[in-house]
Amino acid sequence: MTQLNDLDVEDVAAAVSAGREVREHGPYKIQVGDESLEYQSLVIADPVPTGLQVLELAGLRPVAEYLLFQMYANGHLELLSPSETTDLRQAGIEKFLAFKNDRSFRFFIDERSQDWGAQRISGHALKQLAGVDPSKYEVYLVIPGEDDELVEDRDLFDLARPGVEHFAAVEINIKVFVNTLPTYVHARYLSYWEVVHLAHPEAVPGPNAHFTVTYAKGFEGNSLTNLVDGQLVHIKKGMHFNVTPTDKS
Repeated sequence: MTQLNDLDVEDVAAAVSAGREVREHGPYKIQVGDESLEYQSLVIADPVPTGLQVLELAGLRPVAEYLLFQMYANGHLELLSPSETTDLRQAGIEKFLAFKNDRSFRFFIDERSQDWGAQRISGHALKQLAGVDPSKYEVYLVIPGEDDELVEDRDLFDLARPGVEHFAAVEINIKVFVNTLPTYVHARYLSYWEVVHLAHPEAVPGPNAHFTVTYAKGFEGNSLTNLVDGQLVHIKKGMHFNVTPTDKS
């Protein structure tokens, strides 16, 4: 097997990312991941491997106990049976996902159908499949006629529920008050300097730049709390921040 540091290895994902054609001859570097979307890098010589070849290369045996999906650049998954072939030179095929399971589950994310090879899926994986920034978006199970259900990053949602689930990735949009002015933030956690920039966008960290930051009505309660450089604050709707420059002279 050709080593990954061999200059002759064609990195399929890098080629797709750069928008260039994957070369006609191998060896090729591919990525094979699991249900946590954690990947291992592998090298394969055949430009048109079977699902069996990919599973065996990843050391997943017995092959009959696994489902293999090929992942396209847009995040869509397509089942690849052991006897089927896939052309690594085809634009858009970047990675593979393997699941130790005997059936797949279908759901919709942002109105796009998706098949998944495990009974459970994390909120973080749903965000990755939706192609959104996990720190700036949340995923909800859409429940017609009721409040949608938040799926946290670490939640493992059971896809074996009756019916086909519909999920939506929604940008975080929380109303807070900064120096009494209403402001919308798009993250569940903000650093000291991110809060400072809500009031003073031009502020630059440095020895002469110092601000006193306090907040109230957060998850800690209504009492006034200090936020200092190096800390994060958990954002809650309706929080009040006070950001004032401090004279260090």
